[in-house]
Amino acid sequence: MKKIFLSAVIALALCSYGYAQDDEEYEEEEAPAKVEKKAPAYEEEEEEEEEAAPAPKKAEKKKEKKKSSDGNGFMGIGINWTENGIADFNFIDLKFRLNPSMQLGALIGFGHYGVTTTTTTVAGVETETDGSDDRTPIMLGVEFDFFLGTPLLPTFIGADLVYASAGETTDEDGDKNSSSFIQFDAFFGPQAELVKNLYLSGKVGLSIDYLMTEMKSANGNKRETGRIVFGTSAGIELSWFFM
Repeated sequence: MKKIFLSAVIALALCSYGYAQDDEEYEEEEAPAKVEKKAPAYEEEEEEEEEAAPAPKKAEKKKEKKKSSDGNGFMGIGINWTENGIADFNFIDLKFRLNPSMQLGALIGFGHYGVTTTTTTVAGVETETDGSDDRTPIMLGVEFDFFLGTPLLPTFIGADLVYASAGETTDEDGDKNSSSFIQFDAFFGPQAELVKNLYLSGKVGLSIDYLMTEMKSANGNKRETGRIVFGTSAGIELSWFFM
């Protein structure tokens, strides 16, 4: 009986020891599995967030580049000199760039000529006489330019419509004389950018003028004349875009 009892106790002890070892091995096998599954997932999420963060900055840079100016202003001013065989015109051209290919201009010319003063000396006595030849010429017009993408220099075609008045003068007999004209030009020319936003242009073309004169005599009589003139025109312009 003692042998049977000892054998049973030893068998139970061995079974409990084997069961404890199985539990420890099971826990050791499960623990790394949990760490391996959770830890990399957390690190991958952080890496994805860090990589995704710079994306808005790139989008902001792209937006800033689109908003940046190309260096060409919207509004400018030009000094223009044109000759068409009938008269010389010096005027200011206010320019408005509608887009890179189209440009609109407002032509404004103004001047004033004072009276002629004549000094006469007779027997040592000086007398001054003022004439009546003072006048104020004005010019108003509109201009449209369309630019072409030529290889060497930008070229443009355009047209303008101008009204100009030479003012009114009075002669020695008291007669008043005035002259004016309406002019239409179609032209072509190149344009070169000397420095940023400063341009030099040249143009040649055809012009049609309608000239008008009017004379009012001192006794109330009036006479008007008019004629049409066809010819060529040429000119140069220096313009600067400041806005």
